[in-house]
Amino acid sequence: MADTKVQKIKLLKIWEILNWKSDEQHPLSTQDIIMELSKLGIKCDRRTIYGDIDAMQSNGYSILNRRRGHDMVYWVQERKFDLPELKIIMDAIQNSKFIPKDKTEELLNKIASLGGSESTHLLKRNAVRFNVVKHSNADIYFITECLERAIENEHRVTFRYFDLNASGERVFRHDNRLYKEEPLAMICDDGNYYLMCYHPEPEYENNVKVFRIDRIADISETDDGISKEAKKASKAIANYPKQVFKMYGGKIRKVRLSFDESLIGVIFNKFGEEISIKKSGSRFTASVEVQLSPTFWGWLTQFPNQMEIVSPVDVKETYTAWIRSAIESDDMI
Repeated sequence: MADTKVQKIKLLKIWEILNWKSDEQHPLSTQDIIMELSKLGIKCDRRTIYGDIDAMQSNGYSILNRRRGHDMVYWVQERKFDLPELKIIMDAIQNSKFIPKDKTEELLNKIASLGGSESTHLLKRNAVRFNVVKHSNADIYFITECLERAIENEHRVTFRYFDLNASGERVFRHDNRLYKEEPLAMICDDGNYYLMCYHPEPEYENNVKVFRIDRIADISETDDGISKEAKKASKAIANYPKQVFKMYGGKIRKVRLSFDESLIGVIFNKFGEEISIKKSGSRFTASVEVQLSPTFWGWLTQFPNQMEIVSPVDVKETYTAWIRSAIESDDMI
């Protein structure tokens, strides 16, 4: 390299080398840095390295140093992510069903590299590949990028929406016609990614219709703005109960549940640790907001004789009727 070009990029390369290869357990000596620079065609001596790093430290770069024998060693202490934070992010990515398998591996490698060379090796070595069923929509990045842009611009989007048949082939809803929707937000829930759209029709709870993003195809942002009502709904999303995000219809009601002491943890896991639980005789009770749907009924059936609906009476009767119809259906098989 020409000397003038070397001087322009040398400090940048020193910073990149320290970020990638050093930490407190693996500091780089002056000679190590000289050798790494030489691989890039940059020649310098110890005195130059001392001066360069001193200048970087004086200007706020978080390079730490200590003496080791007759030499100095250097490392970068502060990073954007600590090792435990990277591990949590990687586990969350693996547990996300909507990210296809090949995209998952690419993303895990990119995240691991944020910790530097030693952390990358450690994260890959200790990684557990969860047996999560991944979806196969390879356009997921393009779809989410389009939706993010449309939501930011407050524009409507068009797309086709599909289910899978027994052969895994796409079967498009709406007679294969385009949906034209007013997007409000994207929500990750139970490993899936959902799009919340504004719908004024009364059958949609809180005027929200939900689509699974990995079931979207041929998406496009339009030039048409969303309605005033949709803008108002988008500002209220942060206060929506979690049940609104689900794919199942049904009114949201407050119900009082009675349950055994052994299910206290189950209640907290399902409805959050801010729920108030009270002792009532030999059992416990809690008032919670639920969406009256097959999803909730199915959840309740996991705890026969351990949990029951106390009130309202009409909700209890609806659940009883649902149980009775399920039993009658079994008898008919």
